[in-house]
Amino acid sequence: MAEFEDAGELTVAVVGLGSRGLSIFDFLVRMARELDMRRLRIDIIDPDGGGAGLHATDQPDYFLLNTTCAQVSMFPDRRTLADYPDVTGPSLYEWAVKRDLRLAEDGCSVGDTGRALRPTDFLPRRLLGEYLEWFRRDIESRLPENVRVRIHRAMVTDFVTGDVCRLHLSDGSELCADYAFLTTGHAIPTEAGSPLSGRAPRLIVSPFPMQQWLSAIGSDETVAIAGFGLTAIDALSTLTRGRGGQFSVSDGQLRYEPGGEEPRLVLYSRSGAPFRARPRVCSFDRIHRPVAFTPQRIDALRESRGTFRLDFERDVLPLVYREMRVAYRQCQAELGDQPDVVALTRRLKSGDIDAVLSQLDEEQGRFDPAVALDTGAGMRMANATDYRDWLAGALRRDLDEAAAGIANSPLKAALDVLRQLRDTFRHAVDFGGMTDASLDDFYGRMVPVLNRAVVGPQYERHQELLALLDAGIVRAPLGPAPDVAWDDGEERWVLTSTRLNEVTSLTADWLCLGTIPHTTVTGPDASELAASMRRRGSLRPFKLGSKSVSGAEIDRNHHPVGADGSACKRVWVLGPLCEGAIFYNHLVPSPNTWSRPIADAHRCVADLQRQISRAESASAGPVRRASAAASRRNTHVDPQEASNET
Repeated sequence: MAEFEDAGELTVAVVGLGSRGLSIFDFLVRMARELDMRRLRIDIIDPDGGGAGLHATDQPDYFLLNTTCAQVSMFPDRRTLADYPDVTGPSLYEWAVKRDLRLAEDGCSVGDTGRALRPTDFLPRRLLGEYLEWFRRDIESRLPENVRVRIHRAMVTDFVTGDVCRLHLSDGSELCADYAFLTTGHAIPTEAGSPLSGRAPRLIVSPFPMQQWLSAIGSDETVAIAGFGLTAIDALSTLTRGRGGQFSVSDGQLRYEPGGEEPRLVLYSRSGAPFRARPRVCSFDRIHRPVAFTPQRIDALRESRGTFRLDFERDVLPLVYREMRVAYRQCQAELGDQPDVVALTRRLKSGDIDAVLSQLDEEQGRFDPAVALDTGAGMRMANATDYRDWLAGALRRDLDEAAAGIANSPLKAALDVLRQLRDTFRHAVDFGGMTDASLDDFYGRMVPVLNRAVVGPQYERHQELLALLDAGIVRAPLGPAPDVAWDDGEERWVLTSTRLNEVTSLTADWLCLGTIPHTTVTGPDASELAASMRRRGSLRPFKLGSKSVSGAEIDRNHHPVGADGSACKRVWVLGPLCEGAIFYNHLVPSPNTWSRPIADAHRCVADLQRQISRAESASAGPVRRASAAASRRNTHVDPQEASNET
C-alpha cells in the first residue's frame, strides 16, 4: 500500500500476523471506529502477511488441529468482554458449514464430498489458516476512513525503542511507529536458516515445514524421530500417509497398507512414556465446577504463607490432585456408579472435601491422581520387545478411555480438569507467583507431565500409531532416554538404550527432533528481533540462566521489561515470546467461554487507548475521548465465572 505523510497520523506497528496479531489488528480497528481520533496507520510486519501464521493453507489435510472446530473463533463475545461485541461472526465450524464443506471417509480430507461436518470434528490445520485469512479480510472490510494499513512481508531484524519505535526489516527498509505490538509466535526455522545446519549432519532440529525438510529422507533410509507428541506424530504422518500409505479397517481393526516409499521409522523419547489421546467429544455440555482448586484457595494460601511466591509441589499440586479426585467421583456419580450426583456434589461443597473423598475411596476403591498423570506407570524394561509391548498396551488402554470420552470415563474427566482450569494454574504461576526453584521445576518437569495428560494427539492418530507399530513400519525399541550420538566415521546416528536391562542399539541415517523449539530471548535460538531488543537493553529474560523458563519478562500490562528493570510503555508483547512470565500462551481464541487470547489482546489495546487519551489531553490539540459505549466495553469478564477453555 502506498506511503502517505501525515504529521497528525498515529502509527502502530504489529509484528506477526497469526491469530494473536489478528486479534490486535481487530481491536485496533474497533478502537479507531469508536474514537473520534486523527488518522491511524497500522503497519503489519509478517513474512507471509496473509494471517494464517503457522497454519499454512497449502499443507496436507492429514495435519489436523487438536482442538475441535466449534471451539475456535476469532470473534470476541460476551463471555470474555462483558458487553463489547459490536461486530460478531462465525466460529471455524460455522464458517466451514456455511461453505458446505464436508469430511471424507478417510477422516481428515475436507472438500465437497463426504458427510456433513460436526462441531466435534478435528479439522485440517490448513482450514484454520483459510479461516484466519478470511478473518483478516473481514477486518479490512471494516476499516473506517481514518485508518490505513500497510503490510510488510518481511521480518524485523532490529528494534529500537525511544520517543518512537524504529523497526529495521529484512527487506532493507525501515519504519517508525508511535507504538508496537509484538506477536511473533513460535520460533520456527525458515528457509533462510535450514534446521539441518549448525549442530550435526542429518539433524532436523524442527521439521516445519514438514514437506520441505522431510523430503530429503529416502525410502531406503532410517530416520529416528524424537518425541511422542503432536509434532512427532505429524512427522510420522508425513512419512507414511504423505508417502502414499493408506489406513483401512479389516476385521474391526485399523490396518496400514504401505505405499512403498516409507523410510524405516524409529520412535523414542526422553520419558519413554506416550501422550494420552484427546478424548472423543460428544458435546460441550460437561463443565466442571471447581470446589478445591480455585483462585480463592490460592489467595488464601498466599495469605497464610505471608508471601506471593508459592511452591508448586508443596502448595498448589495438592489442590490440583484434590480437584481431580472430585471430578473423578462426580463423573462416577453421573454414570450411576455412585449416589445421585446432586447429593454427592452437595457433600463435597458443604463438608470436609478430604473426608468425603477418603470415604469414597474406601467405598469405591482408591483413585490416585498422581498415578493417572504418570503415563509411564508400570513401564516394562527387560528388553526392547518387553518395552514395545508395554507401549502398545498403554496406548490401547488409553484409547479405550478416550473412546468413552469425558462424559463416560471418570479417568478422562479427572484429567480434563487440567485443561478446564488452566486459568487457575495461571493465577498461581503468572508474574512470579512461584519461587525460582519451583518455577524451574514447574516448567521443566510438571508442564511436560500436564501436556502428556491433556494435549496429546487426536484419538484417531493413536489408532494409526498402533497400526504402524503392528505393521512394522514404526519401531519403538529403545525405552526412555536413549543415548544419541553422531558417528563421524560411519556418518550415521547411533542410538543406544540406557534404561533397558538388555541393551539395544541401532543406527539411523537421519535424526528428527519431533518438537517445536522453545521461544527464547537468549542463546543462538533467539529470533533476530528478540536478540536485538536484548542487546539494546529493552528486553530481558524472565528468569536469567534458567534451562526451563526461556521467555521474556513483561509487566501486568504486557509491556516488555528491559535490562534496567523498567517497562517500555510503547510496546506490548503477547504469545509464546513471554512464556514463563505467564503460563500457556499457545492457544487460539475460543467462543462461548472466557478466552485468554481475546482478553489479552483487548487489555493491551485498551491500554493503548488510555495512553492515547492521556497524550491528547496533555497536548495542545483537541482531546479525543472514547464514547461512553467504548468506555463500558473496557470491561473484562472474570475468567473464573466463565466456562472451560480449550
